[in-house]
Amino acid sequence: MTTVNAASTKASIPRAILAHSWRLGLGLLLGFLGFGLVYEEYSPGNPADVDAVGLVIGLDILCGLAAFVLYPFRHRFPVPVVAALVLLSIPSAFAAGITMMGVVSLATRRKAWEIAVTSALFVGSMLVGERLAATVLIPVGEALAWWETTITALVLLTVMVLGGMYIGGRRQLAAAQREQMHSAQREREAQIHAAKADERTRIAREMHDVLAHRLSLVALHSGALEYRSDLSPEETRQTAGVIRENSHLALGELREVLGMLRDPNTLREDESARPQPTLDQLEQILADSRAAGTAVNLELEPDTRERLDALPQGTGRHLYRIIQEVLTNARRHAPRQEVRLLVGGGGGERLFLRASNRLDVGPREAPGPGSPPGSGLGLTGLAERVRLAGGEVQIEPEEQGEFVLKVWLPWGT
Repeated sequence: MTTVNAASTKASIPRAILAHSWRLGLGLLLGFLGFGLVYEEYSPGNPADVDAVGLVIGLDILCGLAAFVLYPFRHRFPVPVVAALVLLSIPSAFAAGITMMGVVSLATRRKAWEIAVTSALFVGSMLVGERLAATVLIPVGEALAWWETTITALVLLTVMVLGGMYIGGRRQLAAAQREQMHSAQREREAQIHAAKADERTRIAREMHDVLAHRLSLVALHSGALEYRSDLSPEETRQTAGVIRENSHLALGELREVLGMLRDPNTLREDESARPQPTLDQLEQILADSRAAGTAVNLELEPDTRERLDALPQGTGRHLYRIIQEVLTNARRHAPRQEVRLLVGGGGGERLFLRASNRLDVGPREAPGPGSPPGSGLGLTGLAERVRLAGGEVQIEPEEQGEFVLKVWLPWGT
């Protein structure tokens, strides 16, 4: 960002010099024209007049040069600088051009009080300058009347103010368009960043769902190996095989998920890049839970069983993850209790899941060494998943010693 700003500053310096150069050049040209018009017809008749005119010309040029020096500071001190330019134009025809450009520049700011003050000062300076010229340079009878000078000043002032306000309006319009373009660009970038952050949140949720299930199985079976001395060699080999298989699966899935989290270009459209379980894998997690000692009873309503093949893939994936989280929570908080799952609905109806299990009776025991630690966020993540899927979730009070979870999902998720 610093490099870009430095490059932009270097690029703006030549533009600023060019902008001041052509304005100063135009003011110089107008100054020479005004100077020539004022002094071209004057021919003094005696030496005293020649000396007086010489002083007047010297003062004219000196004030004109001072006006050129002040003009570049009009943006920093707009009203004081333009007021000084107007006052310097009273004795100086050479400063008239740069003064008019200063008035136009002030009018581009489109501020009524600045324009009013400058206009009054400009008309007054023309009246005073005309009287001064009539006294020193213009023969009696050729000077303009005060009302003629006033009309001339008002005409010039109207042209300058209207021109300046038009230029200022175009500049404001261009600035507004640039700001609108930059705002749209910033909004687009914010949307892209939000989409990426949302996608990473979804991937992190997938990682939690996958690993919580696998690691809970590993923790339970490893606890059995550590504390049960009555296992036969065959049971020990089977338990170790479950631990090895789920550890390898967890590592593989973790590698896939972390690979996507490291990729800054991971977007929502890349659905095939992350692990996507389907309802066909449901029997596997049910078998894993039964092998870990949690009895699971899955019941499908007849209509739902017939329409299960037509279940959209997104809905099936959400149902898989919800059941996976339910079984993981049951192993954590009610390891000796049966989990009953009822799935119903279909077609034009919403898909319905009811999960229930008895709670532990008696005093709550401290988690054993083989019990997986709970994060306390399982149900929170489950409710968030259901909400994002457009469904509803309900957890019934545990008054009858039973935990009951009800979930409704749109069939066409």
